[in-house]
Formats: sequence, C-alpha cells, structure tokens
Amino acid sequence: METSPLYRPLVEACREHGISRSVAFELARKGLLETLGIFLNQSLPETIRLQSPVSAIRGGEETVQRPELRVFTAQQDAITTQKRLISAKNIPRTSLFVQGGYGRPGLNLLDNNFDFYYIGGVRLNWSLNGFYTSRKEKQIADINKRIVDIQKDVFLLNTNASLKTQQSEIDKLQQLVTSDNDIIELRKSVKEAAQAQLDNGVISVNDFLQQVNAEDQARQALITHQIQLIQAQINYQNILGK
Repeated sequence: METSPLYRPLVEACREHGISRSVAFELARKGLLETLGIFLNQSLPETIRLQSPVSAIRGGEETVQRPELRVFTAQQDAITTQKRLISAKNIPRTSLFVQGGYGRPGLNLLDNNFDFYYIGGVRLNWSLNGFYTSRKEKQIADINKRIVDIQKDVFLLNTNASLKTQQSEIDKLQQLVTSDNDIIELRKSVKEAAQAQLDNGVISVNDFLQQVNAEDQARQALITHQIQLIQAQINYQNILGK
C-alpha cells in the first residue's frame, strides 16, 4: 500500500524499529496535533476531530479588501488636503481691530490736553508671494496623485490576475476531486469483482491485493487533492485580503 508523502519519513523510521504502520500513523497524527496546538496556543486532545474549513468563494462577486488599498486611499486624501492648503494660503485674510489709549495729544493734534482716544477698522492681509509658487505646487500635487492612481491600478491589475490564476487552480482541483470520486467507485467495483474471482479460485491473493492497493491509492489521491483544494481556497481568500 502506497504511503502518503506526509507520513513516509515517520513510517520508514518506524519500520526500521519494527513498529507497525497503524502505530506510525497515530504517532504522526499526535505530532501534527501538537504542532497545531502550538500555533493555536492551546492543548488539543488526541481524540479531537478536525473539520475542513467551509469555502466562502462566490466567484466574480468578491471584492478586493487588501490593506494596501487603504494606504492608497490615505495617500490620495493627503494629496487632496495638500491642494486645499495650497489654495487656502493664497486667499486674502481680513480681521477686525480696535486700538485705544489715553495721552496727550489725543486724536485731535490741535488739542494739547490729555484725552482718551481709540480707533477701529478692518485689516486686510494678502500675501502675493504665493501666486508665484502655488501653480507649480498644484502641478506637483497633481503629478503625485496621478502616480498614486497608477500604483493603485497596477496593484489591482496584479491582484485580479492572481485571483484569476488561483481560481483556475481551484477549478482544476475541483475537477480532480470529482474525477477521483469516479475512479474510487470504479476501483471499488473492480475490487468487488476481484473478490468474487478470488472466492471462486480464478485469481490469486496477490492479484486481489493489487486491486485493493489500487483502490487505496485512489482514495489517497482524493484526500491529497481535497487538501490542495482547501489550500487553494485559503490562498484565494488571502489574495482578496480576507
């Protein structure tokens, strides 16, 4: 019977020490559970039954939610705010003011007596220096925004291309799983026919065991493809940013 590559080193080591394959598989499972428990930061009992994750892929309805997109959005917002500041610093500013005092003379310069005085009005401040640089600063901001937009578009293009590739891998593995199930049914039928031939003395025990091994290898291929399918689905979700 063919041994899965995942357990082959341990099975070969156990064979050298005269340990049965069933014990080897139990030891391998125990070791994997301990490794998984380290990642989960909790102890997993040997009797635990692990379940396969449920796929939530819906094809073309998925939306990319990668954190890089939030970075691009923040950069775009920062550039927009920068352009507003450039425009704001060239806007004329007005302010009210009041100034008063007591002295001699007051506002009436012809009167040499002490007197209270005050003045008020509106002050206008307008810096003309910004007009010489604001246009160039806005052009630079527009260029930076365009660069960020291009980077975002390229990132989405690459991400969507990766999603297409991963979706093709998922479709291929799903077809392999379906094909494996059909092969298992066929191997099972052949094994049952071989069982009948063995009972009637038509074939030898060795011939019958070949059919048993062929069915077992088909089941191992199914399990391998199912694991690969789960991994491909997880990779798809990771590319999406979920």
